[in-house]
Order: sequence, then C-alpha cells, then structure tokens
Amino acid sequence: MVLLEELVEEVLLRLPPSEPACIVRAALVCKPWCRLVSAPRFRRRFRDLHGAPPVLGVLCNLSVWDDGGRFATRLIPTSPACPRRDDLLFCHALDARHGRVLLGGVPSYPGADPLEAGRHLAVWDPVTYGLRALPPALADCKAAVACAAGDGCDHLDCHSGPFVVVALGGFEPEDIWLCVYSSEADSWSEPTYLSRAPVYGVSCQPAALVGNTLYFAIDGSRILRYDLATREASVIYLPETCGYGNRLMTLEDGAVGVARVDSDRDARLSLCLWSMEASPNGDIGWTKIRVIELNKLLPVDELLITPNSLVGFAHGIGVFFIKANDRLFMIDLKSGKVKMVCKGSHFYTVVPYTSFYTPALGSVTIGETSGVDASIG
Repeated sequence: MVLLEELVEEVLLRLPPSEPACIVRAALVCKPWCRLVSAPRFRRRFRDLHGAPPVLGVLCNLSVWDDGGRFATRLIPTSPACPRRDDLLFCHALDARHGRVLLGGVPSYPGADPLEAGRHLAVWDPVTYGLRALPPALADCKAAVACAAGDGCDHLDCHSGPFVVVALGGFEPEDIWLCVYSSEADSWSEPTYLSRAPVYGVSCQPAALVGNTLYFAIDGSRILRYDLATREASVIYLPETCGYGNRLMTLEDGAVGVARVDSDRDARLSLCLWSMEASPNGDIGWTKIRVIELNKLLPVDELLITPNSLVGFAHGIGVFFIKANDRLFMIDLKSGKVKMVCKGSHFYTVVPYTSFYTPALGSVTIGETSGVDASIG
C-alpha cells in the first residue's frame, strides 16, 4: 500500500528533534521521502511543530592543572547529532545561540599576553568545526552572539549567515561600556558608556535573548537590557526578594526570568523561578512562578546540593544543569526527566548548545552511496 505524501509528512514531522538520525534514515528509504524531508517546507513545519530547538550538547568550561595549569572548553554531546570534538585549549564558552558558539580566550601565538585573554573572541560552529576570529574587543569583556536578522529570521539555516556580537565590560571606578560587532562590516562599533560598573566587573553568565532584546546580568541586583533593533540600553533592578546568585533565563512563554537555588526554613534546597512583568506605565515587577525541590529529582544526597549547584540552563525549553557530587545533571522541567551528562570536578560553568539538525539532501538513489549534509538552525 502506498501512503499519501501528506500522511507521510505528518508522520515524519513527529520524529523527535533530539534524534535527527531518524530523519536521515527516513530520507534514505526512497527518493520521494528524501525530497520531502529535504524541502524547506518540511524544515519550517518541523521547527514550528516542535518549538524551541533541543539540547544537542553541553560546552563545559574546564580548569585543568595536571600540566601546569590551563583552561579549556569541552563539548559533551547529549544527542547523536552532536559530534565529539577535541578540547578547545585556552578558551572558554561565553554564549551559544542560533547554531553558533561564542568563545573567549587568549591568542595561540608564542609570547601571547594572558592578560589580553578577555579581548579575544571567536565564533565557532561545533558541527562543521568552522572558527571565525573577531578583531580584539575594547578590553576584557563578556559577550553574547545572535543572528543579525533578529526577529526577521526563522533561524532555520542562519548559522552560516551574518551575525552580531554584543560585548560589555568595565570595572569600578569605570562605567560599563558596550560595543557591537557586525560580521558583515567585520568591525566593532564605537563604545557606549552606561551605568557604574560593580567592583568585580560584570557577571560571566550567558545572556538571555527575548525577541530583539538581550539581557545581561551585571551583578546580583542589576540587569542590563539592550535592544538590538534600536541600539538602546537600560538598567533593570531586581527586587530584594529574588536574593543573590540569580541566573538569567528565557522562559518557555518567551518572557525573561531569573532562576536560583534557594533554601527553605527546613534548609531544603529548591530551584526557584521568577518571571519579569512590565506594567502599562513601564514599571518592572517580578513574580515567583515555580519552586522545584531538587532533593526529589536528583539521585544524590541533599547535602551535596549547594546554592552554587546551578551552573547552566537552556533558554526557552526549561532545561537546567545542576552540578552535585562531581557530576553534571540535566533536568527537563517539562518532562521531569533527569539525565547525568558527565562526571568530573574540573568544570566551573556550562553553556548548552541548542539547535535543530535536519538533513539537507540531494537526490538519493537506493543502493548507491549518497552524501548526507546537515542543516542547522
């Protein structure tokens, strides 16, 4: 019996995005199926149906002292779609978005000055292994990467297209400065000086993107909001009820939020989530929306969980990364599933790599060798 193409498409659209090998195998069944899953229409519908992209891997920033001391970034796959790669020495992952990873580190030439490490940035594609070095930034900085088209792009195939990098830095008594790099111009904008910088500089945690707006944690009580379209920046204050140790996140409904590990009266540690809400007159408010008791989720002694256990999160999909007992756990709040990603005590922060990974195939002849490429968005 020959199935109607419309029915085949509806079935294949429901293959799990975290297991792209299923789509590749479906493409190799016959030429009509290959044409179906290779079409832009299929990729667009696949993205629309599944929403936010899945976590394909985790970039762990490591400190290794067995050979005199060095730091590196290690990509640990969480899906068969993500290839294993060698450690990237003398650099660390700052951010990942739209199929790109933003790296910071020292230049790899003899006599390089370690004090210049924070000025050197590069954009890396973990699948193709392509690396693009950026001109040195103004000074030591934290940064975020995003597609240059912003909301005007569906981010299906933009990983090789134009991008922007927003960098900010500053130490007291200096003001916080902000610069924007354009891949099309291959240059940085003139710096904009904003708010007074905290004593220890801006936070190193990844930024959150909501629509065309990036949110950076400056310190435990302030957030810097930067509009990529209007190039306007402003500072938002967190209420005291949120406490310190907050990590910015993009919620599943597209709002910006914060998360932190906190303890209750019985000293039990929980993951607490707040959502930011803006009133019609522009005032910002924060509402606690969820409390997750970690001792009921993690297969470790509760005493091994600390307020510093939250080391990363995947924006928009409710996936958090908790470090406890020298193990890294991935927690999916939607499904309630917990997965141990890796063991080790050397990593200090993690940056999830999220992306759709669908085949971009030409014609396939059954019984013959055919090349399989990938499209990432």
